Amino acid sequence: MRTELRALATAIMLFLAASAQAQVYTVPMKGIGNEWVKQLTLKGTMDWEWIETYPDQVFFTTRQDARRDGDIVTMWMRIEYQQARSPGPHKSALSKDEWDCGQKRRANVGTFFFRWNNLEDDDPEHANAMMRSWEAIEPGTLAQTLLEFACSIQPTQQLVDPNSAPAGKP
Repeated sequence: MRTELRALATAIMLFLAASAQAQVYTVPMKGIGNEWVKQLTLKGTMDWEWIETYPDQVFFTTRQDARRDGDIVTMWMRIEYQQARSPGPHKSALSKDEWDCGQKRRANVGTFFFRWNNLEDDDPEHANAMMRSWEAIEPGTLAQTLLEFACSIQPTQQLVDPNSAPAGKP
């Protein structure tokens, strides 16, 4: 029994060590010409996690403020661009999206556009998805990677007062 417990404890320690090493604190540049990526700030108030780097854009997401209700996960995504884009123009975008883990689809809730990288702007432009629609996730795409990230988020737990009676009981 002690040997099994020791083996289990060792396995847990190795898993935690591997998880700690997996945390990325700088954004990988992925290729020549991506020197602009070094200027991006990964950490901050939203505790951003790097997802993917492309030649002219970088994708991040965060578990902070994410919510899960059944198969639906609502979370924030951030995109940084090398060159300014319309509308705006902007070099950063912050998007709140819903991800349906059961039906493998995504819907945009709202987006903020920032004039500068690293979400730096005194007055970002805001766009709501008034008539949002669900988009199917294609296998092997960035959207699938983001869906997998979203679906790894556990359901939001509600705090229960240990002194209160269970629902339906006096």
